[in-house]
Amino acid sequence: MRSRSLRLRLILIFGLGTLLLSSLLGTLTFFGVRDVLITQQQQTDLQQSYVNAALIRNTLYTAPLTLANEVVSIGQSANSTLLLNIHGQWQTINPATPFIDISAAAMRATAKGHVTTETRMVQSDLDYVVGIPIPAVQTQVFEVWQLDGLEHNMRVLLLIIGSAALFTTILGASGGVWVSRRTLRPLVVVSDTAARIAGGDFATRLPTTHAGSEVEQLTESFNAMVDQLVTKLERDARFASDVSHELRSPLTALAMSASILEQHRGELDPAAQESLTLLSAEILVFQGLIEDLIELSRSDAGANSLTLEVISIVELTRQAVRSVTRRMGGDEPLVEVDPELEDARVLVDRRRFERIIANLMDNARRYAGGVVAVRLVSRGTHVQLNVDDAGPGISEVEQEHVFERFFRGRAAHDRSVVRGTGLGLALVREHVKSLDGEIRATESPEGGARFQIDLPLVGFPS
Repeated sequence: MRSRSLRLRLILIFGLGTLLLSSLLGTLTFFGVRDVLITQQQQTDLQQSYVNAALIRNTLYTAPLTLANEVVSIGQSANSTLLLNIHGQWQTINPATPFIDISAAAMRATAKGHVTTETRMVQSDLDYVVGIPIPAVQTQVFEVWQLDGLEHNMRVLLLIIGSAALFTTILGASGGVWVSRRTLRPLVVVSDTAARIAGGDFATRLPTTHAGSEVEQLTESFNAMVDQLVTKLERDARFASDVSHELRSPLTALAMSASILEQHRGELDPAAQESLTLLSAEILVFQGLIEDLIELSRSDAGANSLTLEVISIVELTRQAVRSVTRRMGGDEPLVEVDPELEDARVLVDRRRFERIIANLMDNARRYAGGVVAVRLVSRGTHVQLNVDDAGPGISEVEQEHVFERFFRGRAAHDRSVVRGTGLGLALVREHVKSLDGEIRATESPEGGARFQIDLPLVGFPS
């Protein structure tokens, strides 16, 4: 499963972090404000209950017959419900007022002369009940205040807090987008620069910015690393080139000496003739290795010039196969052509293309019993050149490594059967890259190995 990008994770972290923080602060704010408002409202209602109880006491003293009117007036003005317990008898005064159950604990405490208060939830309604004793007239006044208006304000506050949390979350996610872009921009630049360097552009360096000391340190370290890498590569390439050129002269002398000995082979005893055969074979392998090293060092240094021309891919392939077969000997392999490619053209260096075909055919001859067929297949804007051999094929593990320098597969370790330098396919890859193509190793339908080369087409003639 593909992992999420770092930018997406930063945005999610900012968004979720902001959501959690705003939700926590909103929750604390809501319950804190709710408690404060309820406490203030209860204090206000308690003070009013004392006033109302004093009015009822005065009425019972001075004009008890007008008690009903006084209670109704108090209830209407205070928007509350009054219950009176006079001499042990409960009275609601107003018959339309439903009787409200008072807890036994509140009634006992009030009967003992204590002021009681309790907050309770009745059918989703929040009530505040105040019990005030009036011992002088053997009366307890219970006043019930409904906090519906306060609950409505709480719901409005909750809506505001929720909207603020949502807005803050969106703002946090937007901040995450902005921060991730600024934070990851140096990483994107590093990634692009590293990709260009990996592609062979060793002159590329990270630009110096003022994005912070950490980024500047990364830039300096990265550029210093690339400088050291380029220096090492140049030193290694120069060493390989110098060694190859220095070995050429003694190798030429050895080859000439072996050639002279070959002219007098008949004068040698059988043991000397066998030694001469081994010597001549080793000299040929050594010569091939030196030539391959020189060509690779030139390719690494960019000293191999290209002579590009637009050529018919079909004619070029047939000529290259015919020329290589003539030099190597043996039967010329079959060249199969997709009918759509009869007039197709490619922009290539003729010499390098022929070297590609020569190395692939030589590799097949050494390790896989020769080439079975060379096939040209149309792939839209590209042409695919398939070289199939008659060998046992290449394992998936080796398919990833056959183009590495000096890599030799399992078959190549049997030196009694095959002799090679391990640089042929590495040279093929370098030549294909110089022609803006790609090469890969895979399986052939015939069971052997297939080397696929994709080259861009330059168009079709009218």
